Formats: sequence, C-alpha cells, structure tokens
Amino acid sequence: MAVDFSFLLPLLATSFGIYLILALSFNLEYGYAGQPNLGKVFFYSVGAYAAGAITTRVLWALAGAPANVAFMQAPGAAIRQAFARSNPGAILGLFVVSLLAAAVIGAAVGYLAAYPALRLRGDFLAIVLIAVGEAGRVFGRNYEPLAGGVFGLPGVPNPFAWLPARADYAAYAILVLAIAAGMYLFAVRLSNSPFGRLLKSVRDDELAASVYGKDAPRAKGHILAIGSGMAAVAGALYVFYVQQVYADDFIPLISFAAVTMVILGGVANHKGTLVGAAFMTLVDFVTRPVFLAILGINWQPPFDLNYVRYLVTGLIIVLVLLFRPKGLLAEGPVDTVAMRVAQSWKTPATVDEPARDDS
Repeated sequence: MAVDFSFLLPLLATSFGIYLILALSFNLEYGYAGQPNLGKVFFYSVGAYAAGAITTRVLWALAGAPANVAFMQAPGAAIRQAFARSNPGAILGLFVVSLLAAAVIGAAVGYLAAYPALRLRGDFLAIVLIAVGEAGRVFGRNYEPLAGGVFGLPGVPNPFAWLPARADYAAYAILVLAIAAGMYLFAVRLSNSPFGRLLKSVRDDELAASVYGKDAPRAKGHILAIGSGMAAVAGALYVFYVQQVYADDFIPLISFAAVTMVILGGVANHKGTLVGAAFMTLVDFVTRPVFLAILGINWQPPFDLNYVRYLVTGLIIVLVLLFRPKGLLAEGPVDTVAMRVAQSWKTPATVDEPARDDS
C-alpha cells in the first residue's frame, strides 16, 4: 500500500519560510554589521509570546467563555479553536494584528537591548546574548501568566482553521512563504542601500567609519532592532503553525541553526542564506524521531534522536569554518545604481588596430 507523503510539503514549506526569515535577520546583524547575535532565539520567543498572548486573550473575550472553564487548559483551547473556525474574519484580523505587534515589540526589545550589549564586542557579546536567550526561556517556563509556564499555552488557532482539513496547512504554508519572500526582498534592498554600505563599513573598520563622521553605535542599534523585529515575526509565525506557546521550544539550538544557515550559505550573501535555510530545513526534519515513523521504521535507537540534530549542526559549523570559511556563495559587491553605472563605464575591449610600419 502506497504511503501518502503529500502532507509533508506544507510542513517543509512552512518550516523553510520561518527558518529563512530567522536566517535573514541574523545575516543582516552579523553578515553586514558584524554583530554576533547568538541570542537570536530570545527575540524569536518574544514574537511568539506576543502573538500567543494577544490571540488567545482576544479570542477568549470574543468567545465569551464561561468563568468555570480554565483558560490555559484543553477546554479553553477547544473554545478558542471552535470560535476561530466559525469566525474567519476574527482570526485573520487577529493574525495580522499579532504579526504587527510581534514585529514592533521585537524591534523595541532589540533596540533597548542593543545599547547595553554593544558595550561588549566579539566573543563577549556573543556569550552575553546566549545567556539572555536562555534566561528568557527560563523566565517563560516559570512565569505562568506569560505562556502557561511548564504546561504551555494551547489554543492558538491556525488563521485558516475555517478551511477543510489539510487545506488549512497548505494555505498557511503559502502565506508563510509569501511573507518570507517579502522579507527576503526587504533584506536585499536594505543591504544594497546606503544604510547597508554603512553597516559594512562599521563591520570592516568601526574606527575608520567613526572618523568619517558615521554614528557606528546608532547604526548597530538600528540593525539589531530591525533584525530582532524580523526574528519576532518568525516566532509569531511558528506559534500559529504549532498552535501553542511552549517555553521549552525556544532553546539555544534555534540560534545556532540560524548561524549555521548563514555561514553555510555565505556570510553577507542573501542568496546563500536562502540555500542554507533550505539545507537546514531538511536536516532538521530528517533528524527528528518522527522521520523514522513516517518512513514506517519502528526501530527505537538507544539514544534520543533529537541530540543528533545538535551533533549535525555543530559538525556543519566546524566543517564549513575549516574548509569553506566563505560559505557556498561568497560575499559579493554591493549592488547599487552607482556600482552598475561604474561597471558600465569600464574601458571596452581594445579593438585590433592596423599594424604600423616602423621601418
């Protein structure tokens, strides 16, 4: 009997879109501005918490749920899901509002976190931001009003929950890919703008950029705000896909997955980031225990397959840094109108001239 794998396409497409947005945000921060934001998962979780809190509480109020039903437990989740299925306009509107709120809150948190963090440089900045990401996860896990604590917050409906089964996930995958495509175009335009050139100058020689009158701390603060807002949007999209907020989903591996996508594809090269995101999406999928079940393999390994993902991610980082430090696609020149005009003014190939008789 043939197995139907059609359900995998929306799953992979949604994961790819979310990963791409996350990787693009890290590429802008690290590839163009030289800021190793290894606390990327913290801003990812900020968007998730914002989207989950807004959607569940507004749906709860609109549904007029009885007071004796637990908000954060299965009965409350069922009420929210049922209301979303019967009110398409409400859930679609909430989805848009939640994405916008996640972007604004993520950008604000990124901007506020930028100035204390930017007192540190290089490895020290990376270590501090890793700690911030882990502290955020621990806080979310223990502060129940935020996202249900250790039990999580269920009942964040798919914005297309009113569609038939499978069609809802397919529609959501298309929407996520469309948002990711918009983010990709935004990142390309931003990195090829005067601001993008400023970021590169700060990355390559901050002192020289400051001597020429550029406000390097302000530029780095702005790009961390932009990158954090993009990461928060990715977190919000993730929550609507898994339909719950669970603090222990936001582990440091997410930050290192974004790092792997960027260095594998090519630092400061958005096309390379796209390739890296596609590759890591497949790696993430095949290293999950559910992959064996989908293939009909009942083998139970004597270890947790989830740790294979950690091993593979670390191995990819080490191998790329050793043998392909510029990634699969090396960084290219900034693509601006001035650069294209300058290239068009290059001296054309010399035309063969008649031989002179010097005798």
